[in-house]
Amino acid sequence: MRSQMMDIRQIEAVLSKMRDLLRIGGLRDWADALDSCVLDLPVDPSGVRMRIVSIYGGTGSLNDVVLYRNGQPLIRENNELDDLRSELYRLCHAAP
Repeated sequence: MRSQMMDIRQIEAVLSKMRDLLRIGGLRDWADALDSCVLDLPVDPSGVRMRIVSIYGGTGSLNDVVLYRNGQPLIRENNELDDLRSELYRLCHAAP
């Protein structure tokens, strides 16, 4: 049980950082979707993990997101977002 709580906290932390980056890049819809995951995670951890994994595939998925400001890619923020995407995917797959 303690491990599951730690996983949930780690997932929440990654989602929160990703949400902030998405807002910096003006992607409010994606940020709101991750906020919804944060809110639902304590209530339905398995369901939210499945929902998170599902947003990684297909056209227009979370993997396709690139952050821009004033027409210029945000290099540091995109690198951080990429690292966070990988971490989130790993956390969601590693969980029971």
